[in-house]
Amino acid sequence: MKARLKPAPLLLTSVLLAGGLWLLAMLLQQQAEDNSRRSHQLSQAAQHLAELNQRLQQLLQSGQTATELLLSTESSGNTSNGSFARYAPYVLSSNSAFDFLAVIQRVDPRQRDSIELNQGLLLRQFNGTRLEPAAKRAMYFPVAQQYPDDSQALPLHLDLGAQPEVLTTLLRAAADGLPALAQLHTGSSQRLVLFFTAKARPQPLLLAIGLSPEQLLSGNSQGEAAEQLRLRILIQDRRHPLLADSHPSLPLPALPLLRASRIIGGQQLTFELLPVEDSASHSHLLAGTLMLIALALLAATARQLARQGRQTLHYQSGMIGRLQESNLGLKTQLERQQQRLKPLQEIEDRYRSLLAQQSDGVILLSREGQVLQVNPEAAHLIGQPPDALLQLPAGALISELYPPLHSRFADHVAPLLGHPFEALLICDQAFMLQVELSLSLIQPANATPFYLVVCRNIAARKEREAALLRLTDTLAEQVETQSRQLSALLDASPMAMAYIVDRHFKQVNKAFLALFHYREEDIAEQSTRLLYDSDEHFQRTGRSIYPALNTGTVSQDDVCLVHGNGGSLWVRMYGRAVKPGQPALGSVWLYQDISAQRNTEEALRRARDLAEETSRAKTDFLANMSHELRTPLHAILGFAEMGQQQDAAVAAPRLQRYFERIHNSGSRLLSLLNELLDLSKMEVGRMEYQMQRSDLQQVVRDCLDELKGLADQQAITLLFVPQPYAVEVDMDPFRIGQVVRNLLSNAIKFSPHGARVTLDIQSGPESEAPVRLEVRDYGPGVPEDERERIFDKFIQSSLTKTGAGGTGLGLAICREIIHAHGGEISVHNASGGGAVFSFSLPRRQQGPHKEN
Repeated sequence: MKARLKPAPLLLTSVLLAGGLWLLAMLLQQQAEDNSRRSHQLSQAAQHLAELNQRLQQLLQSGQTATELLLSTESSGNTSNGSFARYAPYVLSSNSAFDFLAVIQRVDPRQRDSIELNQGLLLRQFNGTRLEPAAKRAMYFPVAQQYPDDSQALPLHLDLGAQPEVLTTLLRAAADGLPALAQLHTGSSQRLVLFFTAKARPQPLLLAIGLSPEQLLSGNSQGEAAEQLRLRILIQDRRHPLLADSHPSLPLPALPLLRASRIIGGQQLTFELLPVEDSASHSHLLAGTLMLIALALLAATARQLARQGRQTLHYQSGMIGRLQESNLGLKTQLERQQQRLKPLQEIEDRYRSLLAQQSDGVILLSREGQVLQVNPEAAHLIGQPPDALLQLPAGALISELYPPLHSRFADHVAPLLGHPFEALLICDQAFMLQVELSLSLIQPANATPFYLVVCRNIAARKEREAALLRLTDTLAEQVETQSRQLSALLDASPMAMAYIVDRHFKQVNKAFLALFHYREEDIAEQSTRLLYDSDEHFQRTGRSIYPALNTGTVSQDDVCLVHGNGGSLWVRMYGRAVKPGQPALGSVWLYQDISAQRNTEEALRRARDLAEETSRAKTDFLANMSHELRTPLHAILGFAEMGQQQDAAVAAPRLQRYFERIHNSGSRLLSLLNELLDLSKMEVGRMEYQMQRSDLQQVVRDCLDELKGLADQQAITLLFVPQPYAVEVDMDPFRIGQVVRNLLSNAIKFSPHGARVTLDIQSGPESEAPVRLEVRDYGPGVPEDERERIFDKFIQSSLTKTGAGGTGLGLAICREIIHAHGGEISVHNASGGGAVFSFSLPRRQQGPHKEN
């Protein structure tokens, strides 16, 4: 019986040992699988985040393109037509992430009254879930148009600026023209909105594009990554921070797998990536199951041993001796193995002790940028246990170490090796800690290279810098106190004074600020160059006034300076060095305004020049008039004498020509006298006009018939295409005919032989539209600087003035007649050569008119 029972304890011991080894193997295998799964999930999470960031950037580009398309023909006054209504359905259907489109109009308080009065719809805002009239603000951003206009649409004329965060976003987008992201609260719902402005055509309109968070989640990575990873997007909003969750029904673990923040449209978005199934829970479940199996085996073994304890006691005694001998051998082998591993263990212990004793945070990274080990100080800075940081990508902790898409980690960090730089360490709860980083590549012999990252908390240094700034501020306050004492002395002076060092303003008094129209903060520490109109003037004045300062004498000069409003003034400057021979101590200057004196002198000079110019004009006028009067008088007298000397029978045809010349010369004299008479009436305001409803085209035809003979003499072609309807105007036909004849005769006179003169009437069928008449010639034209002066009395163009012909009164009389009719007359040069004289007349006059 004993021989049969002896093998039983050995068998049970073997079974127990085999079970324990199997349990240990299973646990190690499960831990390896968990580590591999976590590393794979971290890699997927980093790729997931990079793709999402790339998709958001593409959405920003698509939104800007849509803005240029939709707002290309919109304006502040018309948002019901144009590109928006035409292209909005196409833009919305081409991008599934876009939820809605809306045109936002920027309106000031004055425009609000006009909009509410013309459109009959008040600007509104949400108060909780109820709409009410918008409160008074300095700027409004109402919804002017949107697509689709369904039950989920924003209320028309809803003022988006009523929400302070959204107002700040809108003002930023309107100011810098960059896309801006905001979360819009409308009643009981929230909308994620991107605001854009059209860069191609600046205007008071913005485009709001609603984003669908669900589409952002579904539009990202698909397949295995989307099934194993849970994505949460959060925004900085106290009421509703969560924008989207790909698996909202699952509970939240203690820590996310990867958490990163990105600035999108000026708004910080936080992305959390979590595993859908927690690998640690599988490991714990397996461990618990194996532990239960082990306990069951132990319990069964204990019961079996208790039943057979007495029977196997003797057999065990023998076995103990053999086991002791075997254990002695194993112990000897273990001691030898420990002796061989002792140096390596000591090196590892020293390495770990050195790493743990570092006062700076130390992070070891693989060549791929994954965390291999962190010391306690680094874990303390980040705010997470060391085990939770293993296998994380470096970019999840330090944004500066996050490589761009499709870029290797080693290539990204190569420029940073060996150069300390400041960065932001992403701590727990997305807190950013400012640190100084030092990145090194360690390449040990016969081992895998790795990166050593040393993180030094520079918060204390920043605090010392702040303390130094505070000390500087204290010293500045003391200097400011002394400066105020000096300012009090300067401000007591009614003279403008300035203390200048190296041609830079150090201090000025109130009289100086009032004289030059500057604020003290605008001129302090500024160069005195801002008072001069050019660099040459600035340098020339310096060369003339500063040599006297070095000798200790008072420097004095009269200069024309520029003040803050853009104008100029004359000042008399007095300056003296604080200590001659030491320019670094500066100089003190006094400024006396002498603009009134200089203006008086300038006015006297202009009056003298005007008198001289008037005298020259009158002299030219008298010379021209004497010539104009003498020429027809000579003709009258000469042909009259010739008529007296001719025999009546022979000279009948000649006498006819002589009398014709006499008649023409007399008519010319009469015309000159009429011009002088008209001018005198106009100057005393006694010119009367017989206003009546007349056809302007008939007046033009009469003038053309009258001047056709003069044009034929010069082979000039007169072109006029009448309108198919009568152009009726309230006017004095005789006076308007006088204007047309004058313009036509000038055009014929100054056009080259064989040219043409074009006369055109521009008139629409509208009864109240003004009428415009243009006379085009192909003469020398009118210089740019003489287009106004040629309408003055006694003035002729320099290109047509011969010194012997013309009185310079015709165009002056024409302008007076046109102005008396309520019209305008002007001249410009045509593109093909020549000049175009034109005047416009209103259709109707306000009752009888007399020049005044």
